[in-house]
Parts: sequence; structure tokens; C-alpha cells
Amino acid sequence: MHSNGSITQKKNNHFKCNSLCWTGQRHHWFDIEAKWLCDNSQLLLQLVNVTKDKEKLNKEKYNAEHDFLTGLMNRRGVSAALKASHHRLSQYSLLFLDLDGFKLVNDTYGHAAGDKLLRAVAIRLLNVVKDKGLVARFGGDEFIIQIERRNYTTIANFSNQIIETLNRPFHIKDIGELSISCSIGTSNYPDDANNFDTLVTQADMAMHRAKQRGRNCSYPFLQEMADALYRKMTLRHHLSQALENQDFELYYQPIIDLSTQQLKGFEALIRWYDESLGQVSPAEFIPLAEETGQIVPLGLWILHSACQQLAYWTQLYKQTFIISINLSRAQLQPNLAQTIEQIINQYNVNPSQLALEITESAMLQDYCETKPCLDALAAMGIELYLDDFGTGYSSLSQLHDLPISTVKLDQSFVQGEHTSSKVIIEATKAICEKLNLKIVAEGVETQAQLDYINQCGFDYCQGYFFSKPMPVHEIEQKYFHVQLADMPIQLSA
Repeated sequence: MHSNGSITQKKNNHFKCNSLCWTGQRHHWFDIEAKWLCDNSQLLLQLVNVTKDKEKLNKEKYNAEHDFLTGLMNRRGVSAALKASHHRLSQYSLLFLDLDGFKLVNDTYGHAAGDKLLRAVAIRLLNVVKDKGLVARFGGDEFIIQIERRNYTTIANFSNQIIETLNRPFHIKDIGELSISCSIGTSNYPDDANNFDTLVTQADMAMHRAKQRGRNCSYPFLQEMADALYRKMTLRHHLSQALENQDFELYYQPIIDLSTQQLKGFEALIRWYDESLGQVSPAEFIPLAEETGQIVPLGLWILHSACQQLAYWTQLYKQTFIISINLSRAQLQPNLAQTIEQIINQYNVNPSQLALEITESAMLQDYCETKPCLDALAAMGIELYLDDFGTGYSSLSQLHDLPISTVKLDQSFVQGEHTSSKVIIEATKAICEKLNLKIVAEGVETQAQLDYINQCGFDYCQGYFFSKPMPVHEIEQKYFHVQLADMPIQLSA
């Protein structure tokens, strides 16, 4: 009998070991217990055949570390393999691969077809990698590839080889040919990190950057990605706290009526100062709030605060003007009109003094769902502004059918110095005249810009030429120390 095992315990001349033994026909696993009898100078042995138990444990371990669908190692398996071998591994790269458009395959042909495609992808990846590294299915349509640096010229070339391989059509039984692509992120051991978990996180970040850059490409991990992600996570946490504590403030930027040279109203703009982060730009935290769903409670706070301010100013200064409030696409829900009606009633606000600004993309996305909400708001007497006109994807036929009263031309055209900007300005004015819409020029900063806007016959304008967005107390000092009706706006620097 030949054996291969090790002693696992020694106590009071008592030995135990688990050993793989050759019995002449096959290998068997035995638990061996030995006890040395000093008085009789004898060795007492007890052997128990535990082959079935050992094979069961090995099978369970294999199943726990391998993907049932593709036969590849799973996340746990590749992690264990790399962690166990890190002490003898040379430099290597980790590729995080995500299939582009895989959900479309599942939705179109069913999950069975998706499973067949995943198995086919696994086979191709193994054929490319071969014995140069490891391939694992990380989950869903995500794969991990580990390859030692000595086995490729550059990681970019190897990634492109993977992409080209997966770009070739797949023939799926009962379906036919399917074409997909993939996005790959890469990180390097030990240059980027010296542990598997961090390398995976870094490669995942790089993969998402590849998605952003158009998909079907690879992108390397850069430290700035980790810094940006940390900033994003910090902002998200602080934003949640700020929502709970209502640590925001509304600033107001005047909108000027060019025909009377007087104030038409204000646009309400949110500002956030955090004690540890400082002043956080809306351009940074508004997209994050939209991504996380926090924009809905944030938007509700803005509506309450702006309507409360509007009611206060109207009552105190006996002047009619409009406050416009920006709405996110996520706020255009079936119950929005009812919510705003409750807020209006709560603060006793005249609906005609309230305007809601909505971007082109928000207004036209899911048009059939959005239109009833907008119609309900307009029926209440609230004005609807089309914000950032020219930067979205307006369908004029749809715009004509929406209850919009005013278009706000994006500041990039107002401030543009190219001939094309002037062409767009004049075309926008012509379109608005035909559709019987008022028009606001955003971002007016110079006398020359104001003169041209006046020449084109715009109705309103706003921008730093007149005033930057200001907090409540500054607005009151500048505009409300006398009756608004008696105070013309000086349209000069």
C-alpha cells in the first residue's frame, strides 16, 4: 500500500492523519488513527475508509468554486486560486469583461438562448487564453480573465484579441446567428494593487469607463477613477444627510422682460454648502441625485421652498411676478399635478405665478406617459418652460402638441461667437413665433449679446449681465427695497 497524507494531530502518543492510499486497484482515502502502546512496545492502528465522504466534500468544493452553466471557475473559485498562488505569481493583468447588449438577447429570445450564448462565449474565451491564465464567470454576463504579463505583448493588444474573437457571429441552435460585443477594463498586479479584490474593483471601474466611451473597447484602470468613485460615494452619503437635515438653500436669478425693461420673475436655483466638502456644484450633485433617486425628495423640497418664498414676497411687496422651478424627468410622475396642487394650496400661491422648467430630453422621453402629466399641470394655470432648448433632441411635431408657453434658448448659443450660433438663435426665434411661444435667452453676459438678442426680438433674458443667482437677502436688498413697479431694470453694464 502506497500512501500520500499528513499527520494532523499529535497528543499523548496519539496520532491522526488523513491519507490517500493506493490499494493496488484504485486510490482510497483513509482516516488513520495510530496509538503507541509504550508498555507493550506496540503500535495500534485503526483505518477507516472515508473515500465516499472525501469525494463528496471534493465535489461540494468544486461546485462551490465553479459555475454550473459554463464550467468555468466562479467568483469564489478564481479568488481562492489567485489568493493561494499570489506568493509565486509574477506580474499579471486582470481583465473585467462585460457583454454589451446581453439583456437584449434574453429579452428577445429568452433566457435559454442567453444561457447558450454564455456557454459559447466561455468556450471562445478559453480558446484564446488557453494555458496562459485563468478564465472565470464573475456573474451574469461578466467574466474575469487573469493572464501573466509574460504571455502577451501589451494588454491593449490582448484585449483587442478578445474583442475581435467575441465580435465574430455566434451560431445558436434553434435561433441562428447572433452578434454581440464586449467592454473590457484592465488592472495590473502589482502596479495597481497587490490583492485580488482591489484589482477586480479597479478593472470593474475601467470597464464602466469603456462602456462610457462607446462600448466594444477596452480601457485601463487609472487612479483618477478611484478618486472619482470615492468622491461620488462621499457625496452620496453627505447628500442623504443633507436631505434629512434640509441643508440646502435656494438662490434666485432675475429674468428680465425686454419689452418693459422690468423684472418678469426669478429662476429658483438650488445651492448646497457642506461643512466638510465645502460648496458643492449643482452640476455635480444633481446628476448624482437623479442617478440614486434622491432627486424626487430633493425636488419636493425645492417646490415647497420656492412656493413658500413666492407667497411671502407676493404678500409683502404686493407685486405679481413668476418664479420658475426646474423639474427632473424622475419627477414627472402621474401624481405630480396633485402634489403641486397641494403645495400651491398650502402656501396660497396663484398658479399663474409658478413656472416649471423641463429639459427637452425629459419632456420627450416616454412622451406618451409625460404628456398627460404636463397637460394636467397646464390645466391648473401653471406655465411650462422648455429649458436648454437646442441641446436635446426636439421633435417639432411633439413640441407643437405639448402645452409649453415659453422656450429658453441654451446659453451656449447666446455666448457662441460662430456664425452658426447666430443662425440657431434666429431660427429658434422664427420657430417660436410660428408656434406662438415666448422665448428667453439664457446666459447673457455682455452688452453685445444683449443688443443682438434685442435685435432678434427675444421676449426675455437672464444672465450675469443683469445679475448672478443670489440668496434671498441679497435679492431683497437689490430688488425689493422699493416697489417693483416703480423700479426699471437698467439694461447696461
